[in-house]
This record gives sequence, structure tokens and C-alpha cells, in this order.
Amino acid sequence: MVDRRNHRGTVLRGGAVVASALALGLVMAGCSAVAPGDDDGHTPGASGQDPDRVVLATATPGISHLGGSTEELGLKASRAFFDKTPAVVVLGKDAPDSSKRAAGRASELGIPLLMEPEGASEQKDFDEELERLGAETLIAYGTLSEAAVGDRDVVAGEDPEGQLPTIEAPEKSDNPGFAVVVRAGKKAEQAAGPALATAEAAGADRARMASPDPRAEKNREFFGDHADARLYTIGQGFGKSAEFSALAKTAAGGQELPGGGQLVFPARRMIALYGSPGTSSLGALGEQDLDGAIKRAKKLATEYQPHSKEKVQPAFEIIATVASAAPGTDGNYSSYTPVDQLEPWVKAAQQAGVYVVLDLQPGRNDFLTQAKHYEKLLSYPNVGLAYDPEWRLKPGQQHMQQIGSVDAAELNRTNDWLAALTRSKQLPQKVVILHQFRRSMIENRSTLDTTHPELAMVLHADGNGTPGMKMATWDNLRRGLPDGIRMAWKNFIDEDSPTFTPEQTFQIKPKPWFVSYQ
Repeated sequence: MVDRRNHRGTVLRGGAVVASALALGLVMAGCSAVAPGDDDGHTPGASGQDPDRVVLATATPGISHLGGSTEELGLKASRAFFDKTPAVVVLGKDAPDSSKRAAGRASELGIPLLMEPEGASEQKDFDEELERLGAETLIAYGTLSEAAVGDRDVVAGEDPEGQLPTIEAPEKSDNPGFAVVVRAGKKAEQAAGPALATAEAAGADRARMASPDPRAEKNREFFGDHADARLYTIGQGFGKSAEFSALAKTAAGGQELPGGGQLVFPARRMIALYGSPGTSSLGALGEQDLDGAIKRAKKLATEYQPHSKEKVQPAFEIIATVASAAPGTDGNYSSYTPVDQLEPWVKAAQQAGVYVVLDLQPGRNDFLTQAKHYEKLLSYPNVGLAYDPEWRLKPGQQHMQQIGSVDAAELNRTNDWLAALTRSKQLPQKVVILHQFRRSMIENRSTLDTTHPELAMVLHADGNGTPGMKMATWDNLRRGLPDGIRMAWKNFIDEDSPTFTPEQTFQIKPKPWFVSYQ
């Protein structure tokens, strides 16, 4: 036990306190199990602990965010990782150059690092945290104010001759399962410095994220390895907490796109056969059987690869609902291809490393209703969705009498549903294609919601004819395109004169991310 009667700090004029030498023996305690608690995922441990023992917090697996100023982050990290400690390291306001040494000391001793309070409000939070921890000794770097010290003991962090407290640091196996992530970069890491030091003192594993998306290739392994940990994001740059948590679960789940990874772009470009299985009149896809289509798609991708530094991925764009001349039993002028007829194509494509996009031609029906019909197929990690507004009819309209159109609000509703499905099933990002060759086909296009991280949106310019005609369509559709939407190109084998070669196609500016053959 510490004899606190004879080791008070010396108060100088102006309220400054200089630390006296103090030998203090502290023993690292084991961790007690706790139930879920407050918003930061921390639940206080059992009461009645030995006041001279360090007790780490224990929390159920999950993801929480710690935000705020550097001082606030330090306090939040202390609450998140520690239940009890008789001592903390404190970095004085006059000692910013000692921050690395203070962090190293906290990590070495296995105790929190806090910042000296800036004002009265901060002092209150500081005092409350020290009281919660049961900390009666401050290991000071710099000169602390009398208010910061209060009636606590003070030890100089730079104290020579081995006069610092000695603490038996916990074994790594004693760690209840903490992990932290911080955005890479000097500014972000400095701002989170005390919090990171406290996390390290608690034995937490740490990752630096250059990208804020957990699904990015360099981040996924960390989230997979710590799926059962209490993980904290620290500092700014992580977006909405709930959204980040969902993406982290997807990263940990490990489902991948054909060719690997969980993000569609910019790691790949796609070359697709468009059409309907068994129907040659609707596009190149139906001109051969399933095995033949896979071979043809792969051959096309191979022809494009020399012209792309990104991997070129073979793909199918399958017309799932076909615009029909007859109204059908539901009166909507759209025919559904049965799910059990398309599923063998989806499964075979998945095995062969081929991406699949389901194309909807809804007639008088709406895109959301039709998309939900194919939920089973859209639950595959290699299946995305395409909207074809040319075939979206208003009440009283019929195909071939006008060019169809859809309001952006309907597309947004469908994307909301698709994003939620993708998130709930922890699927990799999905391609969403918007077909267009006239600006009127997507009404209020500027209001398209492009913020769903689960979706990679692509505008497919469907112009045909001469190169000049096609480029005029391309340039027209690009004007005013909302941020977050990439461009795609269609090569018509019969209608173009001539059909662009792979080299010519990838010379288009900007280079298309998705190319289909019809």
C-alpha cells in the first residue's frame, strides 16, 4: 500500500506543483467480466477492488467511436479501457515536447495518459475521472497547476535514479480483447495521442487507416482478425458511427467480389455481355449457352486487359424483366424471368469469377417492386442491379410509342432498399447501373442519392451509331452528372458503325469503368 501521509507535492508560488520523488509499487490485476454498458461500449467492473490494483475494463464485442478534442479523447479512452488504477500519467500544459515520453511511460506502466485540464469545466471532468479510477497518484510531465493536483500525490515522470513507480504490466493474453483504429497522418495521430497511448497501455491492437472505409483492401484483415473484440475508432475522419460499424462488420465477414476485395472500384473495370439467356435477339449474352457465355466474357476481358492498369473483370448483364408488347396478366407490360432460371447463371458466374448485373425493364411496374422479386439473387456477393428507364412506362403508355422515363425519387427508393439488403447480409459493394441515352429518361437526375457506401453507381451511356453520334451522347450525359457516379459505355455489335475496338473503347475520356456488348 502507498503511504500517502509523507509524499505530498510541494506547492510553489503561483499554484505550481513540483513532483517529489516517490517509490510506488503497483500490481496489475486481472480483468472482471461485465455486461454491456454506456455508449462507448464500456461497463464498470465490480466494486470492492483492491485500491492499489490496476483493473482493465471488459466489454462485449462491438464497435464504438471516441471523438472530441485531444483532452476529451484522453478522458474517453481512460473510461473505455480502465476501471481502476491508483496512478495515471498526466501531460502538463507547459510540456508539449514531452508528449512522446509521457505516452511511452503510460504504455510501459500500463496506466492511462491524461492531459492537464485547460479550464474549470475540463477540471471537473478530470477530477471525476480520477475519482472513478481511484487514482491518487499523478505521474507528471511538466509542472501541474494546484487545481490539477488537488490533494493527490505527484511523481515526476522524468524522475531519475529509478524513483518512478514500478508496475507489473499485463500479459497480452490478459487483454480482454481491445482494438483501436485511427486515421493515418501526423495531424490525426497527434490529436489522438493520449487516447492511443491509453489504448496501448490496455493492450489494445492498433491500425492506421489511410482510407476511412473498413472494406478497403489494406484494412479488411484487421477487422476480420478483431471481429470478436471491442473496437474503438478514435478521432475524426470515420463518418457516421453506425455506418462505419456496419461496414466494419462487412469487412470482418469476409465475403468478396469475383477477383477478390469488397469494393468494386477503382481496383477493377468490367467488360460485360448484355442480353437474356437463350434469346439471341436481345443481345450478345443469349447467343450461346452458359458455358459459352462465360468463355466469351472472359475472352473479351482478356482483350481489354492490355489497355488497362486496373484488373479487367468479365461480367454478365442479364435482362431479368423484359419489356413486352402485351400487357400480361398484371397489365404492366413487363415479363419476369423466373428466379430458378437465372440462379444457375448466377452460381456458375460466381464460380468462374464473373460478375452479374440484373437488368430491369419494368413497364408500368416500378423498379423497387421488381428488384424485391429478385432479392434471392441480389443476396449473392457477385450480383448487382441495373435500371433501364427506356422501358419504364407511365399509366396509359405502351412500349415503342415513346421513350420511357423515371423520376430520381423512384431510383433513390430502390437504392435505399438495395443498400439496406447489402448491409444486412454483410455483402461486398454492389454495382448499380443507370441506363440512359436521353437526359429526359431520368427526371430530376441531380437529386439522385449517391451517398450509399454499399453501392457503386455507374451511368451507362447507351448511344449507338457513328463514333461522332456516340460521343455526342456520351458528352451530353456527362454534363451535370452528380458526384459519385462513374461512366459506362455500350458497344452495339450491329447498330454501331463501326463497333469500337477494345483499344478505342478504353481511349474514351474518361475511360469507362464498365463496358457492355449488345
